[in-house]
Amino acid sequence: MRFLHTSDWHLGRSFHRVNLLAAQRTFLDHLVETVRAREVDAVLVAGDVYDRAVPPLAAVELFDEALHRLADLGVPTVMISGNHDSARRLGVGAGLMERAGIHLRTDPAGCGTPVLLNDAHGPVALYGLPYLEPAMVRDTLGA
Repeated sequence: MRFLHTSDWHLGRSFHRVNLLAAQRTFLDHLVETVRAREVDAVLVAGDVYDRAVPPLAAVELFDEALHRLADLGVPTVMISGNHDSARRLGVGAGLMERAGIHLRTDPAGCGTPVLLNDAHGPVALYGLPYLEPAMVRDTLGA
């Protein structure tokens, strides 16, 4: 199974007051084209999709566009929240997106539920473990 692993998109970030959205769009164009050209079986995104918990609207729109493009390719995407993301905000609509092959793992309660993908050798289980802020998950995990 061929995975494309990426992380730290930090959509919405600016650098010395220069908006990086155009560069981020170029990166996502390259990502989608690479997934298509290399016949990737699944895309893995290891957190920090956004640069802050409440990203600017343009960053949210770019993320939405990227998800649509990946779903249109029919390639499953497994994505976790990172320490820069608001796990709850990023996870909104996760159940609906799952139907389109976009698997958002943002809730610690679901850490033990794998995303099952099939290949010629049988099922492959992927466990998306989101960033776990100790103070936020202490009770959920009984720690």
